[in-house]
Amino acid sequence: MKNFEWCVYTYKHRIAFEYVARKHIKDEELLEKMLKRRKYHDLDKQLMYQFLDWKTCIDYHVMHEPHHLDNDMDKSFEDLVETVIDFECAPYTKPDKPLNAYDFVHKLVEWELISKERAKDLYEIMHELGIDSSYDITKDANCQEFVNSIGEITEEMILLEIMDYVREINPKEVLEFIREKIEAGDK
Repeated sequence: MKNFEWCVYTYKHRIAFEYVARKHIKDEELLEKMLKRRKYHDLDKQLMYQFLDWKTCIDYHVMHEPHHLDNDMDKSFEDLVETVIDFECAPYTKPDKPLNAYDFVHKLVEWELISKERAKDLYEIMHELGIDSSYDITKDANCQEFVNSIGEITEEMILLEIMDYVREINPKEVLEFIREKIEAGDK
């Protein structure tokens, strides 16, 4: 499997996304929306990883998914909640991303990568979820138990998620992007 280590990294992140959503979202309707989003969260990357280099996959994903702040896409409330959950769950499985959502947004503002207005929107969501403070998420015993419970990720597990994504979503733009890159010799 091409980019297997990135597939495992993303697979674990997707599990952490669900864990964090269930842990912090108390509103049943919002939780249901986030669990629906979790079903396909970052699966475009998993698909692209099978054909392209990891950097190309990540760059495409960031520019085409509304939960990423780096693009100019309009952001709904649910997109911003997905952003917050995405940031908050990162330290659970990504050693290279140790900051919780609150601290990460603070850094983004400090580095002038997002506006204070956008940060305010994100902080309001964090307040609603009860995660609007600085803390080391990796010292959470439940976090460690969760990470250790994931177990070994196999190629089959990853491929089954990718097949569901392709079958249910039919991601024509992603598939077209892959085809164009392969035809151009960019792998």
